[in-house]
Amino acid sequence: MAYMLVAGLALSAATAALGMRVDHHTQVDHHSGPVAVSYRGDVAISHKQVGTVAPAGKMSSLRCQWAAHMVVARQATAAGGASLSRTMDSAPVLTGSRPGWCSTHQAAITKEVARKTAAMQDHLQQMAQDDHQMLRAELDRLHGAQRAG
Repeated sequence: MAYMLVAGLALSAATAALGMRVDHHTQVDHHSGPVAVSYRGDVAISHKQVGTVAPAGKMSSLRCQWAAHMVVARQATAAGGASLSRTMDSAPVLTGSRPGWCSTHQAAITKEVARKTAAMQDHLQQMAQDDHQMLRAELDRLHGAQRAG
């Protein structure tokens, strides 16, 4: 058993910032006036080493499980000049698994995620859409729920 490396020793998931940023700009209508909203999604990849290394002639179960997720920063500017910001974490946008050590696949995984810009953009737009109700609630608390007059 001296040949086996239990991946539990390396189970801590390492997260690496990809340096990939996805932006989305929109306008939300509110009774207080139009609200300009910007969403910035920063993509990060986490790696998790699982399985074991087997002795020569035996099948190894060593795998690198990875996930790309996004941290989204929302910046909204209301017609009256009020600024509302929020940070949201997303569930993994992309996931995958590769045989072997994570350290040998990090560059390939990064390239794979970078090629999926359209999926990242779609995910950011969905998160923005999901946030609009929260933004309107924040604006209602700031300006009142109904139009005056």
